[in-house]
Amino acid sequence: TCKDMDREVVDNGDREGFKGGQDVHFELLLSRIRGVVYLMRLGYEDEWDLEDLFKDAQNELSQALGHSDDSLFVDIAPAGQMQRLDYARIEYYRLLSEQSEDEEDKNSNILKAAQIAIRMLIEDDYVIGEAAVLSLKALIGCLGHEAMILESDGLDVSDARTRLFQYRHIIEESLSLRYSRDGDMIHREALKASNMGDFNMEWF
Repeated sequence: TCKDMDREVVDNGDREGFKGGQDVHFELLLSRIRGVVYLMRLGYEDEWDLEDLFKDAQNELSQALGHSDDSLFVDIAPAGQMQRLDYARIEYYRLLSEQSEDEEDKNSNILKAAQIAIRMLIEDDYVIGEAAVLSLKALIGCLGHEAMILESDGLDVSDARTRLFQYRHIIEESLSLRYSRDGDMIHREALKASNMGDFNMEWF
């Protein structure tokens, strides 16, 4: 399976003297997850047990959290690594909601994506820009599907959606200006490409 292959890549790297360990395996899992989500978006079935891959990535992250000097957090803080994983989760559940023909399953996946988004936006002091944008999209989508229930609880859904759209626009503008100011559009496009996952490399 792809899980066995990823573990084998890390183990072989260790034997040959290359850097390996939790940080490498976490990156492999995250790349694999993104690749599978991308293939699912193209119409392929989930034959790689994405839920299991998410659990494995979460386990790697949880184990690393027990060691403040873990190599997984050399370049990105624990909250940032969690946001990268949550970003993939939100993408996955939003995709499931789009593809589901059963209304109950659709609503369930929309709610799951929104719950992950709320955790990130409320609990973390800093949020990766792209992750913040996707989280706001998930919340906006949830408001659209749960409007009647939320309005019955006294929430002004229209006002809430307007504010979320405004926040998303502000962040998107900030991201656009940052890349434009730095003259680093190549870096941004490379980041987008890498977020699609490792399966794309097989096309070249």
